[in-house]
Amino acid sequence: MNQIIETLASKVDKQEKLLQELDEKVKAIPDNSGKIAEIWKRMHDTFIQHSLPKEEVVALTAALSQNIRIMKTPRTESLIHHHHLSKVIFIVIVLVIVVAVLSMGWYNTADNLNQYKEADTKYCFLKLQDSRSIQQLLTTTDSLYYRTPTLRDSVLRQEQLKNDRLEMLRLATEQEQSARELRRKAGERNR
Repeated sequence: MNQIIETLASKVDKQEKLLQELDEKVKAIPDNSGKIAEIWKRMHDTFIQHSLPKEEVVALTAALSQNIRIMKTPRTESLIHHHHLSKVIFIVIVLVIVVAVLSMGWYNTADNLNQYKEADTKYCFLKLQDSRSIQQLLTTTDSLYYRTPTLRDSVLRQEQLKNDRLEMLRLATEQEQSARELRRKAGERNR
C-alpha cells in the first residue's frame, strides 16, 4: 500500500509541476484583453455606422414585396381597334346616292320644264293664228279652266283612257299580225 501512496504522490507531484509550468507560461502571455475589448467596441461602432436604419429597411422590404406581387401577376392590356374606314365608305355611299337622287330630280325638273315650254309654245302658236274658230276655242278653254278647278284631273283621265285604248289597239294589231303569221306557217306545213 505504501507503494500505491508513493505512486500517487509522485503523480500528484508531476501534476503540480506541470501546473506550475503552465502557470508560468500563462504569466508569460501578455494581457491584451483591453485591446480586444477596444477592437470589439470599434467593430460594433463600425457595424452600427454602416448598417441601414430600421425604418428604411422596413420600407424597402414592403416595396420589394409589392413589386414581387406585381411581377407575379401578368399585365393584361385590352386593345380596342377603331376602324374608321367603314364609316368613310358608308358616308361615300350615302353621298353618291344623294348625288344620284339629286341628279335624277334635276333631270326630271329640266324635262318637265321643257314640256311646259313646249306646251306654252304650242298654245302661243295657236293664239297667234288668224283663224276665228281657233281663237274662240282657246277663249272657251281658258274660261273653262278658270271656272272648273277639276278640269286638269278630267283632262288627264281622258288622256289616260285615250292612251289605254291606243295601247289596246296596238296590242290587238300585233296579235292579229302574229295570228296571220301562225296561219301562214300552219298552211305551209300542211302542204
